[in-house]
Amino acid sequence: MRAEDPASVTGEPLDHALVRRRLANGSGLVGLPLVYLPVVGSTNDVAGEMARTGSSHGTTVVADAQTAGRGRRGKAPWQSPPGGSVAMSVVLRLQSVAPARLGRIAIAVAVAVGDAISSATGLRTAVKWPNDIVTVSSGTDRTARKVGGILIEPAFGIDPDGTPVMRHAIVGIGINANVPVSQFGAMGQASLAPASLSGELGAPVSREDLIVEVLRGLDQVGAMCSAVGWTETRQRYEARLAWRGEEVVLRFPVEGSNADRKPVFGELVGIDGSGALMIRHQSGALHGFHD
Repeated sequence: MRAEDPASVTGEPLDHALVRRRLANGSGLVGLPLVYLPVVGSTNDVAGEMARTGSSHGTTVVADAQTAGRGRRGKAPWQSPPGGSVAMSVVLRLQSVAPARLGRIAIAVAVAVGDAISSATGLRTAVKWPNDIVTVSSGTDRTARKVGGILIEPAFGIDPDGTPVMRHAIVGIGINANVPVSQFGAMGQASLAPASLSGELGAPVSREDLIVEVLRGLDQVGAMCSAVGWTETRQRYEARLAWRGEEVVLRFPVEGSNADRKPVFGELVGIDGSGALMIRHQSGALHGFHD
């Protein structure tokens, strides 16, 4: 399947009106207003433009199909066929989170999405640092398969007094809900093999339930990143961190500032206060790595 050909997959249309009703009955600030688009290139692009023109904290864009989704660093197209996936982006205006602590948002969102999947479906997922949502096999190979991904695109500015601020962050979330394995197409050539929630559970899942639970979780991200909430957030993330306590190989992307770095071997210890991945080398030295 080609990512730009959403018609090649069929499924039940998303009941966006039901999502709105359920959110309206709650007390959260995230999820409304909710903009529904049957087909869109990228929900992050739409939400980003809305944020730049003044949309409020919590504004959400949901699409039934996404034709030009993207991963971190613009990697591999994220395919969101109609009736099979969750494709959504949320405008977060978290003035209390300093630009230097942007990494905390990624960690908090990963926790919120993992908890939402568990609440909506009963499936326990893990996180491949920093924010791929995966299932990990219980066999000796400990193979991970990707069921979801998170893309955070911040916008920074300078206050009149010269203080750097984060104007907003667009949080894009894609979840393979009911996508058949045969429809993954180009995603099958990504660094992680794709999987779907329905494939892992053996039964279809409700996309509406997933969206509502994700949005309820995102409503807590500000508090999760705060000085009071961060310690617990970090612990919750590390409890989901794939391969924690195991020997791993950390390979760096071929592009960017880490392009010339050699793979790092060591024990995956957890994350530090900024969200950096902590690896203990065979020498005993502890090293931190940022995305």
